Amino acid sequence: MTIVNRKKNNHNDEATVRLISLVKQMALVGLGFMVMLLLTNSQPSFFIIVLSFLVAILFIIWNQQNLLNKSSKKLSRSSSADNLSFDSLLKITRVNYANNNQVQELDVNKNILKNFLNKKMIDQDLNISLILANLTNAELVGVNFSNVYLNGANLSDANLSGANLSHANLSDANLCGTKLAIAQLVSANLSSVKLIGADLSNANLQYANLSAANLSNAQLVGVNFSSANLSDARFINANLTNANLSGVYLWNGNLNHAQLVDTDLSNAYMSSAKLNHANLNCAVLKNAQLSSAKMRNANLKNANLHDTQLIGARLDHANLEGANLEGANLEGANLNGANLSGVNLKSVKINQATKLDYKWRLIWEILNLKNKRTDLRNANFEDANLQDADLRNTDLSDVKFTRAKVDHALFGYNQGLSVEMRLELKVRGAVFEDE
Repeated sequence: MTIVNRKKNNHNDEATVRLISLVKQMALVGLGFMVMLLLTNSQPSFFIIVLSFLVAILFIIWNQQNLLNKSSKKLSRSSSADNLSFDSLLKITRVNYANNNQVQELDVNKNILKNFLNKKMIDQDLNISLILANLTNAELVGVNFSNVYLNGANLSDANLSGANLSHANLSDANLCGTKLAIAQLVSANLSSVKLIGADLSNANLQYANLSAANLSNAQLVGVNFSSANLSDARFINANLTNANLSGVYLWNGNLNHAQLVDTDLSNAYMSSAKLNHANLNCAVLKNAQLSSAKMRNANLKNANLHDTQLIGARLDHANLEGANLEGANLEGANLNGANLSGVNLKSVKINQATKLDYKWRLIWEILNLKNKRTDLRNANFEDANLQDADLRNTDLSDVKFTRAKVDHALFGYNQGLSVEMRLELKVRGAVFEDE
């Protein structure tokens, strides 16, 4: 609206100037004829009349030329003051080709760019293109780059903290070491982008496309990735503490050695994802799809894996101490050497293909199979979760119950239990039916 009004005012001013100029010209021409008549006593010769007309025409042409020159100078000044778009974008988008046709780095006046984008392009609500632009180390705090094309741009080590990049296209861009804390990147296209070592703390990337992006060693604390496309993305050694990855599509993603403490991964699709040595302490993976995922040596202590699909997953030597596996599907999964201390294996799905240490498979059978074993001599139930287990009429000679959870577990008519062990189990919540 401002631009339209400005244009109307410019047209009105121009019309007024032209009208005044025309009146002046007519007055001067009339004055010239009056002088001619006075000098010739109102009887001018044919030659004098023709000469007077020629002089009048030349005068009008000369005056119009002067007016045109003034308008051009004014337009030039206006263009340089109010329309930096041509010069600024020309600098930004200039591409010099060498003999081998390879694109060289582009020049940019970063201060002009920031002022230009904030004061001109945003006010005018125009879409601009910064494809292949070189904005290395640029100070662009809080800049509005929404809907801007930045494909292949070099923004490494730039400061874009608090910037608005929603719906921007940054595919194949270089953002290594870039500061993007609390930036808005909702629905942005970041496919194949390099964000190695970047700081996106508390940034909003909801619905963003980060397929095949590299975020290794990035700071992603508190980031909102909900419903984002992270397929084939790399998060090696990245810090995703307290981040929101609920509902993300993370097929074949690489999160080896990543920090995912208290991270929300509920309903995430993470089939074939790599989480080896990742720290998922207290992470929420409820209803997540982790079939064929690689989670060797991962720390899943106190994690919520309620109804999580872990079919064929590699969890060997993973730490699942205190994790909630209620309703989880571990068919065909590898849990050799895994720590399941305190885990309630009741209602957990396993099959013959599931690789599970003898101790934990025995506990699973006690909790889930009707045809329970009666001979449990020398069994190791240390740190096991036997809540609500039925251990009646079983031989418990030399069984280890150290730190085992036995709340509401049923005992009675057992062989091999000493009086001291019976008393201890009762104190810990066990129920003896033979008393």
